[in-house]
This record gives sequence, C-alpha cells and structure tokens, in this order.
Amino acid sequence: MNAREGSFPPEIENLVARLLIDKARPLVVCCDRDWRIVDVHGDVTAFGCDGADDGDCATEFEELFLGLPLDEPVDLPFVQLKTGRVAHVSLVPSDAGYTIVFLDAQLEHDRQRVQQQLGNEAALAGQQKTRAIQQLREIRGELEQQRTRLQEANALKNALIATLSHDFRTPLTSIFGYLHLLEQHVDRDDDTQLSLRAIRRNATYLLTLSENLLEYGRSESGAILLNPEGIELQALVDDLDAMFRPLASDLGLAFLIELEDRGEQRPILDETRVRQVLVNLLSNAVRYTARGGVVARLAWHGDVLEVEVRDTGIGIPEEFRERIFVPFNRGVRNGSKGAGLGLSIVKRLVEQMRGELTFTSVTGQGTCFRVVLPTLRRENGDADRVAEGAAWMHSHSALVVDDDPDVAQLLEMLLVDIGFRVRVVHDADTAITEALANPPDVLLVDVELPRLSGNTVVFRLRAQGYRGRIVTLSATPTAEARAAAIAAGTDHYLTKPLNIEQFVRIMRRAVGG
Repeated sequence: MNAREGSFPPEIENLVARLLIDKARPLVVCCDRDWRIVDVHGDVTAFGCDGADDGDCATEFEELFLGLPLDEPVDLPFVQLKTGRVAHVSLVPSDAGYTIVFLDAQLEHDRQRVQQQLGNEAALAGQQKTRAIQQLREIRGELEQQRTRLQEANALKNALIATLSHDFRTPLTSIFGYLHLLEQHVDRDDDTQLSLRAIRRNATYLLTLSENLLEYGRSESGAILLNPEGIELQALVDDLDAMFRPLASDLGLAFLIELEDRGEQRPILDETRVRQVLVNLLSNAVRYTARGGVVARLAWHGDVLEVEVRDTGIGIPEEFRERIFVPFNRGVRNGSKGAGLGLSIVKRLVEQMRGELTFTSVTGQGTCFRVVLPTLRRENGDADRVAEGAAWMHSHSALVVDDDPDVAQLLEMLLVDIGFRVRVVHDADTAITEALANPPDVLLVDVELPRLSGNTVVFRLRAQGYRGRIVTLSATPTAEARAAAIAAGTDHYLTKPLNIEQFVRIMRRAVGG
C-alpha cells in the first residue's frame, strides 16, 4: 500500500468534513478574558448572533458558563439559546481567553426527546395495561359470582315451579276423582250439571297450568324427558272428548274430535307429552273461539301420528305470529287469562319428540295447528308385564297405600265401584306387613310416604318374594321418576291427578281383565 494504513484519501476527508459541517453548522467564537469577542468563524445566523451587538452576544456567552470552573475545558451537551435553538457548546480556555464552539444539536435533542416521550408512554401504557388486567380480573370475578348467583336463583326457581306443580297434583286428584263419582251418582238436573261443569272447567284449567309450569321448569334446565310406550289412541281421543266437549258446550260451540287409525300396531310415543300437546292446543282453541266450533283430527298411518286442531276463533294477527311461541307472551290475546306458556310448551314438546309443528291463521276467521310426530324407539323397556286376553273377574283384592286420607278414600271408592275388595293403610311399615301377610291381587302405593318412600316399599317387597301386581302413584310426571319406580319393581306408573278412564284400564290389566 502506498498510503499510510488508516488514512483516507484527501477527497474523502474533504467530503466527510463538508457533510459534518453541513449537519453541525459549527460556530467558533474567540473571546478574551473579559469576554470581549475577538474573532468569529462559522454560521453566526444559526445561533442568533447575526446582526446583534457583539457586547450582547459576549454577555450571553458568559452567562452560559456562570458558576462553572473556567480553567479547564467545559462541555455542555444540550443548551437552549435565547433564540430557542438547542446547541452543543464547548469552552476551551487559553492564556489569551476562551474559545467557544457551538454545534447544532436540535435534531439530536428532538430525537432524544421523542425517544424519552415514547419511553414514558410505554411505561404509562404498561401501568395502564397492568391496571386494565387487574380490572378485568376483578370484573371476571364479579361476573363469575353473578353467574353463580343466577344459577342458584334459577335452580331455586325451577325447584319452586316443580314443587308447586307437584303440590297441585294431589288435590287435583281428589277434585277430578270425586267429580267423576258425583257425575256418576248425583241427580242430573240442570243446576247440578252446570255446577259440575264449572268445577271440571276450572279444575282442567288448573291442571293445564300446573303441567305447563312444570314443563317450563324442566325446559329451563335443559332436560329432555321422553317415555316411549304404546298409546291407545281411541282411549286418548275419548278422554279428550270427555274433557273438552262440556267446556265447548258451555260456550255454545260445536266440538268434534275423531281418529283415523290405519296402523296395525299401536304408536310408540310419549303419551304424557302427546296428551299435553293436545290439551294445550284444544284449550287455546276452545278459549279463543267465540262462535262456530273446534275440530280435532288424529290420524295414525303406521309410522307417524298426524294431529290437526282447527278453530273458527279470532285468529292470529300477522304482527304477532313470530311471538306466539315465546314463553309468557300474551300480546296476541289481549285480556285473556293464562300464563302465556301453552304454545311455547307445545313447540318445545314437539321438538323434543322430533316432530314438526306448523300453523295457518286468518284474522277473524280462525287458526289451524298441525303436528306430525314420528314413532319413537322404545328405550326404557316395557313395564306392562301383563297377560293379555284374560277375562275380567270381579272380587279381586287391592291394598291402597297413601298417607293422604282424601286420596286414599277416593281410590277405595273407585276400586270398590269396579269390583275390588279394598284395604287401606297409610304408612310404609304397615304396607309391607299387610302385603306379605295377606298378598293382594294389586298393590297401589304412593311414592311420597312418611319415613320410607313408596319405591322403597316396592323394593323391599320384591326382595322378600312378593310377586303380586304393583301400581305406583306419583305426582311427579318425569321419565326419571318413572324409571326409578320401574327399577324398584313396580308394574305400572300412574301420575296424579288420575285420569279415571286410564286408571280403570290399568287396574283391569293388572288383574288380567
């Protein structure tokens, strides 16, 4: 190499020098010991000395270094001049005076200030983030507590609904049972019949309300409770006709319910749910029809059950049709009584049974609801272990176990009326003793008994060899309750309030009649 190592060519050094000078815009001021300006080199305009009195500038320079030792070099990185400009100022003392070097530091000052601001903002953002995270944790904790409280409140609500519905059933059993006996035995004069119809009408309304409240509580908890079993459609139609024809007659309405049965086998459906769907549709049809009548048709084609309920009532206005299946919605029927649960329960039950629900309506002319229900697969086994075809025989014995004296007396009267010899006991221990000592042909036992449940009575009797027919009575119409009774060993499970016709059929089956 010809050039000395580490040196640059002159042209490069000149280029670098020009670039530095252009960027720093240096100003060199030489002063004597009395701070009088002796010489100036560089850009005087950049630092506010252009056109100013030399004495003023010298005084300003001296003020920059007040209080500092001047016998050694002084370096001030960022100095804001009176002009507002920021400069890097250095002082070099000598025997003759002072040499002051000004370099433009505005860009560097601004850059560092921006960095510092960004750092401050980042720190502030970090603090805010920490606070936000803490607040989110607190909010999440509060929401979790609220969710827990809501779950507890919802559970209490559902328990209350279930309890109210359960407690409705026992007195309704007495009402319907004794009403049936009155209708069979009292004089059929006009006043008596009007009174009995009023009782049946209001008891039916209470039963429908109770069923809907219980179903609403179950639907809120997400439970899907299906109990597939063979349905006797003609018996169901007869029951509904007996329930609604008097109500329609009292209102001056025509009422017709008919069955078209093309199937060779009974449909396998949840009879309780099907009955509840029909009761709600027929209740609405009768209640909201002022003139004309109500026609219901059931058709069984071997794989599906088709239901049509048509009325000549007030119809459903177009603006209300999207809301009729919303629970507690009563906007469609201004001034009507009821909880507004009927159609929402119908829709939910049909969906649970994997069916379809549609309707058409013309305001002022009437409404037609259509339900299509496919047959269900039997999932829980058949509890009807009954010998079919045997002849009916009188003088069979029955043991009734119920702690409610009104219900016990009602059952006794119904059983005597169809030919049973009846014994009645009111507690579990006596029931077990009586059933083993003198086995009846049929044991009727209520689930809710003092000390021991009816299911426990059934289980203990089966464990000790009792082989007679057992019918369990309960005010809880759920699949779980029925399954528990079947598991304990019962043959039939009936829910309160009793359907008298169904009760008679079951009792005849139980003894082979």
